[in-house]
Amino acid sequence: MSKIHASPDTTFSLQSQAIPKSAYTQSIFTASQLHHRKFEVKVARPNHPDWILAIIIFCIILITWARVFYYNRMQQIFRAPFSKRFINQLSRDGNLFKERVAVAMGVVFLLAFSLLLYETNQQILGFTFPHVSGLMLFWFLLIIFIVFQTVKVALIRFLGIIFKTRDVTYRYLLNMLIFSLFTGPVLLVGLILDLYLKSIFILYLCLIIVTLIYAFRFVKGFFIGISLTKFSYLFLFVYLCSLEILPLLVIIKFMVNHANSAGG
Repeated sequence: MSKIHASPDTTFSLQSQAIPKSAYTQSIFTASQLHHRKFEVKVARPNHPDWILAIIIFCIILITWARVFYYNRMQQIFRAPFSKRFINQLSRDGNLFKERVAVAMGVVFLLAFSLLLYETNQQILGFTFPHVSGLMLFWFLLIIFIVFQTVKVALIRFLGIIFKTRDVTYRYLLNMLIFSLFTGPVLLVGLILDLYLKSIFILYLCLIIVTLIYAFRFVKGFFIGISLTKFSYLFLFVYLCSLEILPLLVIIKFMVNHANSAGG
């Protein structure tokens, strides 16, 4: 037994020669180089309620009806803001204020502009009104806008009677009506893209387009007033600012104060 324990283990050397030791090299697979950032939860933009879709469909029906039955007048309306010839043609072919196409397109403008105000509050301003649903807020904005437009038109007509400028007043009101009828479908297209592409950039673009159209209408109204030689340019400018800009600032100030008081 002593000789067995004293002899070297030849099986170990044979295993080492048959299976050499593994040589380890650097792997081609490396760890991820992405840096971990702080985990943030982003609230998904909620889907829009069904009543917004109903308003859009109703506006599309009105535009389609006007285009089918009053195609020539629609062409004149969309060309009139950029051409005096089509304005004169609108006046010669009838009284636009009493035509059905003006009523239909006017409803589109009122609904589209009120919807723009609603979406601006929902996506940008973020004013909250307790115990007021989205549909109630939309109807409130619509009623306020209708009252504002009615009071402004009545005031312009009243001043036209006072200053004996009925012809210029009619042309100024016609200019307002044409731009309103033109703005409605343009604004509706932008709102559809904003609502269903869910891009706030498009909403900002709609606001910019409405501002440019409003400024263009203001300039055209100023040039209509220039035809009155008995009034100075400064008086006309102050007159237009009082009718167009000041009421909007008062309404915006009222809404901001009401939202702040409700939130407090």
